[in-house]
Amino acid sequence: MTNISLRKLLMWVLRANVIVWGMNALIFAVMGLMGYSWVHVVFSGYFSKITFVETGVSFLVAGAMAFSGSILPSKVKEQILKSDEDWSIDKLKKGEKRANNYIILAAILLVESLLLSLFGA
Repeated sequence: MTNISLRKLLMWVLRANVIVWGMNALIFAVMGLMGYSWVHVVFSGYFSKITFVETGVSFLVAGAMAFSGSILPSKVKEQILKSDEDWSIDKLKKGEKRANNYIILAAILLVESLLLSLFGA
């Protein structure tokens, strides 16, 4: 992996992580406005649980992206939609390359979830 592609990957993962934590902050603010105690929400393990769920969603998205480039969806699309588009190894590599971003994001979210669980937030 070259420095440029590694830098692009890390920037993508950083932006995605900021978006995930922005969504967490928005949910936290809505819960606070609905009358939940801020202290209870912070110390009840909410953040570690929601981050763990986000990790699972990210792994599922990565798996779906990697699977979309495999031969089975291409053959199903060819049979059902009567598509003339043939499967190629390049499609598989492209799907796996896109899935790598989500796998790395999920790994980082998993580590964050474990750290939040350890420190009680």
